[in-house]
Amino acid sequence: MAVLLDSSAVLAAADQSDLNHKAAVAWFGRVTEPLMIGALTLGELDLLLQRELGLRATLALLKSIGSGAVKVIAPTTADLVRAAELMRETTEYRPRLTDAVLVATAERLGVTRVAVFDRRPIAIFRPKHVRALEMEP
Repeated sequence: MAVLLDSSAVLAAADQSDLNHKAAVAWFGRVTEPLMIGALTLGELDLLLQRELGLRATLALLKSIGSGAVKVIAPTTADLVRAAELMRETTEYRPRLTDAVLVATAERLGVTRVAVFDRRPIAIFRPKHVRALEMEP
């Protein structure tokens, strides 16, 4: 089964000054399942990588995508409709579209695992296909 990537996991692996850097690098080094990243997460990650580390970090990510190590998943219209539903259900937590689409995409693809360090924004959602997403590392 594949693992969906949140921007916090990729950023931690790329940024040596990140408190979670060693854990992220170790996790990426041992994971054997296919890695996927949502198109919205990719856009968010570009902003974070360039702000924190510069263009070379984004180019390294694009190289991973180009090599097939990470597959980009575009949201469907149904994913966006489901994301809106998830956001309405959790309004009091000020949910972000990127996180809601990640959960909706996980539902559609039957993915149960997410690589994430910033867990709260995803943990607020209740996916339909599992009790809760497994958050790693």
